[in-house]
Amino acid sequence: MRRIALLLLLAATVSPACAFTFSDGTKTECIARGQVVPEVYAPPEHEVSRLGRIGMTVTNDKSFMIIWNMAKLNELPPAIHDLLFFHECAHAQVPTKDEITANCEGLRAMRAAKRADFAIENQLAVFYQKIAASAYWEATLKCANAPRGGGSK
Repeated sequence: MRRIALLLLLAATVSPACAFTFSDGTKTECIARGQVVPEVYAPPEHEVSRLGRIGMTVTNDKSFMIIWNMAKLNELPPAIHDLLFFHECAHAQVPTKDEITANCEGLRAMRAAKRADFAIENQLAVFYQKIAASAYWEATLKCANAPRGGGSK
């Protein structure tokens, strides 16, 4: 809890983002609990940047905020860049602290937004394989492909 309070305090020193910019230049906002989730850019001295994190969703149990390390985010291939928006937003929407659940729900939202297709999901699989996270991607797909409301078939 102390760490989250520290992150929220540090967030006061970051630049606000108007909306997330997808790799194709279009913009969107994360909506959770009927409200826009603020997004901010972490400067190099911010903990998110110093830890080498790409993004982080923080909460004080009443509201959420997404903190982006734009230098790291902009280094990513377009497909993963875009998935990470849905992933971080899922942390607030579900809400969840579980990374596979956030990736699963993020992929489901990306599909619903018509931003994922066979080619995009193949690019995501290649990315996760390249960073030795194939099991993580497989767990994401198993969850995202399962019917809602319970186990997989």
